[in-house]
Amino acid sequence: MKRSKTQKTIQQQSKTKIMKTTVLTIALLFIGFSAFAQEPDQEFRTIFNNNGIRSNGGYGAVTTGYSKIADRHAILMGGHGAWLINHQFGLGFGGTGFVTERKTDTQLNDRYSVAGGYGGLRMEFIAMPNSPIHLSFPILIGAGGVTYVEAGRDYEFAREEDSQAFFVTEAGAEIEINVIKFMRLSFGAHYRYTSDIDLTYLDTGAPIMDKDALRGLSGTISLKFGKF
Repeated sequence: MKRSKTQKTIQQQSKTKIMKTTVLTIALLFIGFSAFAQEPDQEFRTIFNNNGIRSNGGYGAVTTGYSKIADRHAILMGGHGAWLINHQFGLGFGGTGFVTERKTDTQLNDRYSVAGGYGGLRMEFIAMPNSPIHLSFPILIGAGGVTYVEAGRDYEFAREEDSQAFFVTEAGAEIEINVIKFMRLSFGAHYRYTSDIDLTYLDTGAPIMDKDALRGLSGTISLKFGKF
């Protein structure tokens, strides 16, 4: 009998505890929903802040960089410019030229380089632009051309073996530093994706390089001047 009474007492205490917990939970939920309902409607925010274009700016930039192209060291030189909307969204155009180191081609018995360039529409999103150091995420969509060309000691280009046009998409991330009001310095890492490359030797028709020879990572340094 004592055990039975003890068990009943424990069960009653347990039920009471569960009821108290349930009531407390319901009360907290009710308070939370009430507080939420009393707050004003939250706006769905976009890069234009639902108020249209609030500010305009623009800039021009010069860029230099490094990449591996066709398993060769390559120098990149280029520039871009953009219209800046609300300090956070850039829309413009960009272009990059490249040339690789010279290497001896055993089939042609001379030194050759891979040279070319590409450009197109450039868009970028800038995170926290007013911060002294912030991030930018650009993407370029366009086209270009590449050639396999005989190169002298001072890179005087002579005989062209083959050339081709290609499509390109390049996306990246950049760390930007607000140096002064009208100048920014950026360090970027980009990945370049191109359509297949099909350069061949004139005499034999054998491929000169792999189809993905232009695809790969690049590192860049840029100076930007304008109204940010």
